[in-house]
Amino acid sequence: MTAMKKYNETGLARYHPLVSFCYFTAVLGGTLLFIHPLFAGISLLCAVTYACLLNGKNGAKLSLLMGLPMALLIAAGNPLFNHRGATFLFYLRDNPVTLEALAYGAVMGAMLFASVMWFSCYNVVVTSDKFLYIFGRIFPTGALIASMTLKLIPQLLQRVKLIADTQRTLGLDWKSGSLIRRIRSGARILSILVGWALEEAVVTADSMNARGYGSHRRSNFSVFIFSKRDRGLLLCILGMMLCEAAAYLRGTGTLIFYPTILPMASGIPDLLFYAAFLALGLVPIILQIRENRRWNFLK
Repeated sequence: MTAMKKYNETGLARYHPLVSFCYFTAVLGGTLLFIHPLFAGISLLCAVTYACLLNGKNGAKLSLLMGLPMALLIAAGNPLFNHRGATFLFYLRDNPVTLEALAYGAVMGAMLFASVMWFSCYNVVVTSDKFLYIFGRIFPTGALIASMTLKLIPQLLQRVKLIADTQRTLGLDWKSGSLIRRIRSGARILSILVGWALEEAVVTADSMNARGYGSHRRSNFSVFIFSKRDRGLLLCILGMMLCEAAAYLRGTGTLIFYPTILPMASGIPDLLFYAAFLALGLVPIILQIRENRRWNFLK
């Protein structure tokens, strides 16, 4: 049994697919909706922790390599193109850099980084069969296309690494040599990847045609049962989503950066909203740690 399959069967993944999907909808919605350093920091911290628990060191490292450069690029690039703000810091090639633009870029970068990490966890917990179970009856064709698309991205990344490793054993490493040689090696890897993807697309289409896809109404079979445990967690998630909506309507989830950074709201309702979002982020972490401890105890 692989490590990925082992973790697929623990924690949040053991709950009903609808519960898992609603959870990631809530946490990703809050991450992208709230332009606030505290919300972004909570989401990022919980996402990184959960990704390390769920994907292991290698999976978390891959997500970090994907999300961290983009987050740093946004954080560093915003002050270069956005010169708004009243707190001047220094000049960079005759362009003023302000504290407000730097802080806004850092928050946006943290939001993007957290979203990438949450999506990496989503791909492990909400597998393609669960996604088809949720939306298969409502949007059968759209659910199938979306499921195949979500599966395609990590699959292509794995194949790029496989092709690059194979080319390296043949002395065609794209990371070494002159610039022209590296460009040619990269183009060769891209050509092999595209050919591989097109060949598999033809095989998939022939397989679906041989199985009679689209010839009659699709039947459904499911092993998922909605239990009292699922109902309880789903109600908690829905309650936290209502707290997110209330925080957004109240203005707690949005911090004013321009022309000056306003102090964060610190009233009793605001502190409750912060605590509710923190509790939302900790839900899968607590479930995963509890399952890991139970697994170690049973061993």
